This record gives sequence, structure tokens and C-alpha cells, in this order.
Amino acid sequence: MRRYRLARQTPKWHGGIVKWWQRQISVKVDVKGRRDHLALERTFLGYIRTSLAFSMLGVLITQLFRLQHTYFPDETFGFYVVGIPLGTIFIFAAIVIVLIGAFRFWRQQSAMGRGKVWAGGWEINTIMVGSILVSTGLFAVFLRF
Repeated sequence: MRRYRLARQTPKWHGGIVKWWQRQISVKVDVKGRRDHLALERTFLGYIRTSLAFSMLGVLITQLFRLQHTYFPDETFGFYVVGIPLGTIFIFAAIVIVLIGAFRFWRQQSAMGRGKVWAGGWEINTIMVGSILVSTGLFAVFLRF
């Protein structure tokens, strides 16, 4: 059996990309689902806000720990030495938080497109445990001095 196609219906090289874009990125939301979609966007902004707070805290720790009141700081384990690694840990945690938030947003958006919702998940627990560990490490460094 032969299939007839019009000239304008020939598949293009970017057809797969356009189909993926329309299904995953540019989602059409009906009137009933707009509230849920907006709530999902607010949640993603919350992940970005948390990531920004961790990033700013990392820069603040790095800058403040590098300031010294002595002319000869402790070269083995002092605020001057610990400042950059501790700030780097906080900035790395910020990057991880925003990546987890983006993954969760994408997963929830594709689930909402199918009419389902993911409740809870490993992402929230991972961010909570990671935040507790990083903060405990910061306080342990403070108690060392």
C-alpha cells in the first residue's frame, strides 16, 4: 500500500527537536491546570532562592575568613586556610540544589502533562540532609577555634 504525502508534510531534520520542545518545554496548560502549573513555578523559584542563599553564604564565608587580624596567620588550620575550601563547599551545594530543583521541576511538569503528580520524593530529603551536613561542618569549624 502506498502512502501519499503532500510536499509540505515531508519530515524535516528538526522535527524531533520541535516535538520534544513542544512536549517538554513549551507545555500547553488548560484553564484547570494553570493554578497547579503556577504553584510548580513558585516551588522552582524557592529552589533558586535557597541556592542563591547558599551561594551568597559561600562568598561571605570566603571573604570574611580571608580577612585576618594578625600579620602572621596560622598556616596549618586557621580561618585564613579554611575560608576558601569552606566557601567552595557552600557554592557547590548551591549548584547541587539548583540542579535538583530543575530536575524536580521537569519531572513534575511532565507528570502534570499526563495528569499525575509526584508527591514528596528523594529531592527534598537530599537537600535537607545536605543542608544539615554543610551547616554542621561550618559550626564544627567555628568550634575548633
